[in-house]
Amino acid sequence: MRKQLVRQRLNLNPDLAQKWSEWAQKHLLGALCFQQAQTIGLYAAFDHEVDTRLVFERGLTDGKTVAFPRVAGVGAMVYLKETNWQKMIANEWGILEPAAASSELPIAELDLVVVPGVAFAKNGGRLGFGGGYYDRLLAKLKPDTLTVGFAYGFQVFENLPLDETDRKVKRIVTEQGFLKMCP
Repeated sequence: MRKQLVRQRLNLNPDLAQKWSEWAQKHLLGALCFQQAQTIGLYAAFDHEVDTRLVFERGLTDGKTVAFPRVAGVGAMVYLKETNWQKMIANEWGILEPAAASSELPIAELDLVVVPGVAFAKNGGRLGFGGGYYDRLLAKLKPDTLTVGFAYGFQVFENLPLDETDRKVKRIVTEQGFLKMCP
């Protein structure tokens, strides 16, 4: 299932992926949960994932603190503050992340965390790439941190096979809007 969905995402027409990414981001940007958040954790899109650049730029314009994950050892990530997309560097998998010298943002300070996924279930279940990086990171968030999964509509299912280590997100946003609206 994971391979099939990644292949489907990779085969998206780049113009369509860009348009759908823009729509998903605009749904989040218009939500009260984004407007109220002061610290935001994002990801840098990879292989036609829903992009986050508009959210990044708007966050900075609005005076928010924006951070991206950086791999910090086997199976671990930390969030590092970033103010310049161009200064991010590709890691061993080709995913952009802040330079190691960037300032760390303690996970407890995050108000809103946007995460990628291969697939999502309508109940918030998330199927990642299989490394457990985001599951371990999501497990460390404070209970009131809002977690939002970014996906294309074809990546959302009624149910997904999940195990006890898989962490759910509280909201899912696609090009069509929120599956469960932010308050």
